[in-house]
Amino acid sequence: MIGHKVDSKNFSHNHYRDKENFKLKPLSNKGLLNFSCHPGVSCFNKCCHEIDVILTPLDILRLKSKLKIKSGEFLNEYTYFQQIKGTGIPLVKLQMKEKSEGACIFLDGKIGCTVYKNRPLVCRTYPVGSASMDPRQGESKESRFIIKEEMCQGHEEKKEWKLEDWMKDQGATEIEDLNKPWLETVAKLKAINLDDTHQHQISLFIMACYDLDTFHDFVFKSSLLKKFKVDKEMASSIKKDHEKLLQFGILWLQFALFGEGPLQSNNTA
Repeated sequence: MIGHKVDSKNFSHNHYRDKENFKLKPLSNKGLLNFSCHPGVSCFNKCCHEIDVILTPLDILRLKSKLKIKSGEFLNEYTYFQQIKGTGIPLVKLQMKEKSEGACIFLDGKIGCTVYKNRPLVCRTYPVGSASMDPRQGESKESRFIIKEEMCQGHEEKKEWKLEDWMKDQGATEIEDLNKPWLETVAKLKAINLDDTHQHQISLFIMACYDLDTFHDFVFKSSLLKKFKVDKEMASSIKKDHEKLLQFGILWLQFALFGEGPLQSNNTA
């Protein structure tokens, strides 16, 4: 298993962004926004500094696949864990560089984001935020807003978007849909007051959601599949496709942690 790094380091540098000086403007699902981000904007790449990036399980899967490394290595080298306040539920956050004004670990000063096609969901949707997509909030309703920071000049661009078109253009709509079962699992863990005393449950959650290579070995190098009604087609699918494995992992967590969900026990195993 991975060694869990908890909390980030405090960096000493000149600040790119004033974290106290920003506005949140409510945005309906049919709302409009003016925004464009490109190398010609004077603030280009500044939003990639001192940023709080929570990685979803799908973000982790796509980033580690892009880097062609195991999930455990990715978590150890590029992330740290931080618990949701008042709980033992671990979230994975992207590291920032100790130098370079706290830049994102994947930011190159010349070419920009080095993992752009596989960038995290929070990077895709900016400057649009969503309370329902924030695992710390536990919200079930859609609640969108525009984040307006003083340093960001993208809001002054003339390009106008419908919210729906912006989300699709950034490749965020499908990712949000795939993330919902994970968010629902986090909400249920909050509801049962999962805290630091539940280390076994926390370890299962980390493995199935964040450390998929370890979970893959756990599934296929044990008798786990024999304990459930899993047909050959599904078994073959989750063995080859890690996105399918992630979906299975959430179903397994629903059964293992809450005794519910569509996964059925094979009582004859």
